[in-house]
Amino acid sequence: MPASAARRPAAVPVTIAACAALALALRAYQLSRPGYLLGVTEYDDGVLFGNALRLVSGVIPYRDFAMVQPPGSALLMAPVALLAKVTGTAWGLAVARILTVCADTANVVLLGVLVRHRGPVAAGVACGLYAVYPDALVAAHTFLLEPWLNLCCLAAAALIFDGDRLATADTCRLALGGAAFGFAVAVKIWALVPLAVAGLVVAAGTRRVRPALTLAGGAAAGLGVVLAPFAVLAPGGLARGVLVGQLVRNASGGRDLTGRLADLAGLASLPARFPRPLLFAAIGAAIVGLYAAAYLAAGRRPAALDAYALLGAVAVTGMLLWPRLYYSHYGAFDAPFLALAVALPAGLLSGALPSRGLLSRGLLPGGPLAASRAAGAVLAAVLAVAVAAAGVGQFRAESRLAGTQVAEVADRLIPAGACVVTNDSAYTVAAGRFYSDVAGCPAMTDSFGTLFAMTSGHPRDTSAAVLAPVVALWQATLQQAAYVWLIGDTAGQIPWTRQLDSYFLSHFRLIGFAGPPPGWRFVPSPGLYVRR
Repeated sequence: MPASAARRPAAVPVTIAACAALALALRAYQLSRPGYLLGVTEYDDGVLFGNALRLVSGVIPYRDFAMVQPPGSALLMAPVALLAKVTGTAWGLAVARILTVCADTANVVLLGVLVRHRGPVAAGVACGLYAVYPDALVAAHTFLLEPWLNLCCLAAAALIFDGDRLATADTCRLALGGAAFGFAVAVKIWALVPLAVAGLVVAAGTRRVRPALTLAGGAAAGLGVVLAPFAVLAPGGLARGVLVGQLVRNASGGRDLTGRLADLAGLASLPARFPRPLLFAAIGAAIVGLYAAAYLAAGRRPAALDAYALLGAVAVTGMLLWPRLYYSHYGAFDAPFLALAVALPAGLLSGALPSRGLLSRGLLPGGPLAASRAAGAVLAAVLAVAVAAAGVGQFRAESRLAGTQVAEVADRLIPAGACVVTNDSAYTVAAGRFYSDVAGCPAMTDSFGTLFAMTSGHPRDTSAAVLAPVVALWQATLQQAAYVWLIGDTAGQIPWTRQLDSYFLSHFRLIGFAGPPPGWRFVPSPGLYVRR
């Protein structure tokens, strides 16, 4: 056996391990920044982890409080929420953040597993792109859904595909892949898109009904096991929160397609005056050229895995461009498909050129073997430099990060076990004031989601009659509260009416944190209030 053939298999796991180490280093460095492990950095993580904290305390989502995501994330974090009863909620959230970093690092490894049969260049492109992808790093800085969603979808793909081909001969693998997709849908309904793409590839690739039914049956089982208890306990709340609220919640925001494409392409840091449309056209042309060159050089048509990657990239990108509401961590869901779509033809091209292209026609001394080595060395060097440069850029950006520390001030101003109501649960979780010893203390975790769920996703376009139940809920919530902790502009979360505003100002007084900034036009202002 030639020495190069013996060394080639080892290059793939080494490449995957190196990229995983880079991904772990960048994500762990984020958590080392001030306030990023035990402080407040995000709204959504307080809600998502708060849902799990409520669940393990016997408070049922959709029935006892509004929840606008499927229950998979709450079940996923239930063991950590139980641990938080011992460690405190701040350290519980810290553990959830550490586990999210581990999950997102595992995504790098799973990408490598999917493309390893195409060699070290494919593994380096897929794993390296995901390791330094900006939106993936944003999503991995705390407990958000996208890293876990990617983990489930990549695990499903690793089960469904065996190299380039579909693993249709193994019915168990196909059913388990479907179940992984089903659980992914139970984490976030976005997973329906890659599940549909996988079903289409299976149906078209096998031209038989049974494999597609096996995949669908596994998905139904994976989703049904998670949803069934909540569908029985609170069918109406589940439908309003997850289906109605999520599907129509894009009433706010604007479709800046150019800016959003720049974000999805990892180029959001480019100056606004940069000719982005020309850049996007160049990137698209480069990808099309890469595919054409790869499959012409290899003398073959795209395989099932290529179809899944390319169709998934198009479908997920289109899904993320459609809604008005968009946050940068959403783009993390596109990262695996973009990485696969680029890595698969790149790996094929790197293996095809030395044997079929110009490099094997005597232009390099030593024949095809030397040409193969030279091409591999050049591609590996270029790839390593590009990933390292992107990693350094991300490291510099992360060095400026800082969260908000709230525990010390809360310990001084809020007694342990007090009934605290807030429009941002991340603050009470990080301050250790999420749980209350007071019977009947409100269980609301997501003020924004509650408003969406109770108005069918149209809070800004509803009449006073539609908002009346939300106003009544907040009236009852404030009547039970001993402390009210208002963060930022609450106008989009609490439907302040003259009566509700009057009740609040007459029953609570400001005791802590800075007052409103200059020019503040909303009442009441942000701060910590205590009942008079």
